[in-house]
Amino acid sequence: MPFIVYSESNITSNNIAAAIKNEIEFEEAEPIEGMLHFKSDKADMLTLQGSMLDAGFLDSCIKTDLIIFPCSHKSAKGVPSFTVHPEGNWSDNVMLGGLPKKLSTASPDWMLSGLKHLAKSNTTDLPVLYEATHHGPLLKTPSFFIEVGGTEQALSDKGYARIVAKSIAEMLNSERNYDTCVFGIGSLHYPEKFTKLALSKGYAFSHIMPKYYASEIDMVKQGVESSSINIDKAVIEWKGLRSLDRNKIIGELNLLGIDYERV
Repeated sequence: MPFIVYSESNITSNNIAAAIKNEIEFEEAEPIEGMLHFKSDKADMLTLQGSMLDAGFLDSCIKTDLIIFPCSHKSAKGVPSFTVHPEGNWSDNVMLGGLPKKLSTASPDWMLSGLKHLAKSNTTDLPVLYEATHHGPLLKTPSFFIEVGGTEQALSDKGYARIVAKSIAEMLNSERNYDTCVFGIGSLHYPEKFTKLALSKGYAFSHIMPKYYASEIDMVKQGVESSSINIDKAVIEWKGLRSLDRNKIIGELNLLGIDYERV
């Protein structure tokens, strides 16, 4: 049974959780280690007091095959959007939770389903996008973030929160179909080409390594292996990479027996 985990300290997460309760009928259940716990026939819901970025402890206190984090999306350029992404750190930078050079287990089929249902439910002019893998928590349990934000208005808008909530409810009620499972390499933080491949061809992306971490060659193996579904191939945004990094990455993929596609 999937767990929807939201944070009381995050207004966007709270708004999405409240809207989900209007989409799915939950009943209050026994708390889990002091955290409010609700059950339904589609998913459980758990309430965190603190940040979702530091929720690596969930591996030890809940048993599930999926954790969904409805959350606020932050944009350095102030561009509002709906996004989905897995968690992890490609480098030693752990300012936003997790551990240095450690990736959580991605859930590519569920992420693709979330992306598709966001696109279907979106009645606004906000884009729907994958984001590259970033921030904590570090989890072995397959998990992903589904978000809205980028501006103060988008963070607090309950209409936007309802779109995310409806997408989650419909995702939980739907079959998860995909064409092929892939590891994305060489994109920007918002990989528009990868998003288009997902929506048009059914490519289910697991982790996405943006081009500014392409020199972290030792992370390619982890990027391939940290997925709930075996990777069929890598998808490389060719012009996004320096030839030196690209050749090293292809060499590492060859060692792992993973084919690649240029885009």
